[in-house]
Amino acid sequence: MASRIGLVARLIGAMLLLCVATTAQAEKRVALVIGNSAYQTVAKLPNPAADARLMSDTLLSLGFFIVGGGAQIDLDKAGFDRALQAFSQELVGADVALFYFAGHGVETHGLNYLVPVDAHPGDEGDVFVQGVALAGVLDRMEKSGAKINLMLLDACRNDPFSGRGFRSGTGGLAQMQAPPGTLISFATQPRSVAFDGDDGHSPYTRALADAMQHQGYGLFRTFNKMGLAVEKATGGQQLPWVASSPIATSFYFAGKPEPPAPTQALPVSPAGVSAARPSDEVLRRDLITDCDRLAAQPYDAGHAAELPGVEVDKMNAAAATVACNEAMQAHPDVARFAFEAGRAANARKDYAEARRLFDKADAAGYPLAPHNIGTLYEGGTGVRMNKAEAARWYKKSAALGEPIAMIDLAWLYQEGEGVARDCTEAIRLNEAAVADGVPAAMNNLGLLYLKGRCVSRDYAEARRLFEHGVALNDDSCMNSLGTMYYDGRGMPRNTRKARDLFEKAAAMGNPQAKQNLREQRL
Repeated sequence: MASRIGLVARLIGAMLLLCVATTAQAEKRVALVIGNSAYQTVAKLPNPAADARLMSDTLLSLGFFIVGGGAQIDLDKAGFDRALQAFSQELVGADVALFYFAGHGVETHGLNYLVPVDAHPGDEGDVFVQGVALAGVLDRMEKSGAKINLMLLDACRNDPFSGRGFRSGTGGLAQMQAPPGTLISFATQPRSVAFDGDDGHSPYTRALADAMQHQGYGLFRTFNKMGLAVEKATGGQQLPWVASSPIATSFYFAGKPEPPAPTQALPVSPAGVSAARPSDEVLRRDLITDCDRLAAQPYDAGHAAELPGVEVDKMNAAAATVACNEAMQAHPDVARFAFEAGRAANARKDYAEARRLFDKADAAGYPLAPHNIGTLYEGGTGVRMNKAEAARWYKKSAALGEPIAMIDLAWLYQEGEGVARDCTEAIRLNEAAVADGVPAAMNNLGLLYLKGRCVSRDYAEARRLFEHGVALNDDSCMNSLGTMYYDGRGMPRNTRKARDLFEKAAAMGNPQAKQNLREQRL
C-alpha cells in the first residue's frame, strides 16, 4: 500500500474570485435536475418526480440549459453516474452550475449520500458503494470553474434504511461546508426531516420555484423568501437551511436588476492561501492554448478548471514542446507556459532545460514551480539527490498555499529526510492540505492514524479520513479503506466490502488495489 502520493501529488485547487457584476440571463447556466420517487426496496415517495419536473420547467423558463433535456426521473446508480458525467461535460465554460435533487438522502459517518432507486444497503458500509456522495457532486461543480455553484437538496426526508443496522434513524442530512462561490440549500435544518407534501409538491420545491421567478431577486433574497414561505406553509415545523461561502458575482434568477454601483475588483483569497499568490490577471486562466492541453499539470489551480491535465509519463513530449514554445513566444508574460514547457522538457528527459524553465516560472511567481524543482532534488532527476534542497523548495511552494507541496514536505518531516524529523509539523501540513479538500492528504493522514505513526493509533479517525476521500472518488482512499475492511482493523472483517472498494479503485488505475485483488484472490 502506498504511504504517500510523492512526486505525482494532486491538488484540488480553490480558485480566486473577482468582484464583478453580471446581469440576469447573461450567463451560461447549466442545471442537472433529478427526482427519484419509485424506490425499489424502500418506501416510495409520491412527489419527487413531480417536484423535479416543476423545477426543470422553472429553470428552463429562466434560461437554464437542462442536462438530458428535462428532469431525470427515477435514476438507478448507473443512471445517476451517467447523468453526472453528462453534467460535468456540459459545465465546461459555464458561469452558473445548478444541481437539484428530490428523493431520499441519508447521512452516515458525517457524510451525505443521495439514494438511487435501486439502492438496497444491508448496513451503513453499503451506502458508500450504492449511494451517490454529495461531496463528489460538489467536487465536480467546483472543478468546473463556474463562477457560482448552486446545490438544491429536497432530500432531507425520513431515514429510508432505519432498522437495517444504521446507527441513527433520525433521518435528515448532515451539515456541509460550502466551497468558495457555492450556495447549498437544504429543505430543512441539519439532521431534521422535511415534509414530502400532500398536494402534489413538497413545500420546499413549490416555494423555491415561486421565489426564483420574482423579477430582480438576488440569491439571498430568493432563498430567504422561499424559507419564509415554507415556514408559513408548515406552521413552523420545517425551516429551510442554507450553507454558503462568499459569492463575489451578483446573480439573479429572473429579470434584469438595476445596474450595480461600480466596485473595485478585489481577489478573494481562499482559506490557507497566501496573499502573495498571483492574481487571476497574472495567471490568465481564461487563456487556453495547445500548451495547456498537452502539458498542463493535473489539478494545477493556475490553469483553466476544465483542463484535466496530463501525467508526464503519458505526455506527447514532442508535440507539447512545440506548443509550449509557441505559447511562450506569443504570451511571454504568462508564467504558466514556462512551467508547462518545463514539464514537456521533463517528459523528453531534458532535465537541464526542465530546471531552467522551472526557475523561469518560479522567478515570475508561479506557485507550483518551486514544488516541481523540489521533486527534481528529491528524486535525483537531472541533479544530485538532495532531500534538504527538496525541502527548501517545497517550503517555498507550501508558503504560497500549494497543498501538493504541503503533502510532500509533510512526508520529509515524517521520515526525517532532509529535515529534522518533526511529527507535529508533518501532521500540521497534512491537516492543512486536508482542510483544502485534497483527498491525497486524507489518505496520507489516514495511514498515519492507521499505523500509529506520528500520532496515536486511531482506527476510527483513519476510517473517517478514508471515507471522506472515498466520498470525493479518490482511488487511494478506496484502496486504504478496503484494507481496513479486509484486515478487520477497527471494524468487523468484511471481504465483500473490501473487494468492492478494491475493484472500484483498480478500475480507476490504482496499482495497489490491483495487487490486492491478485494477492488476496478476492
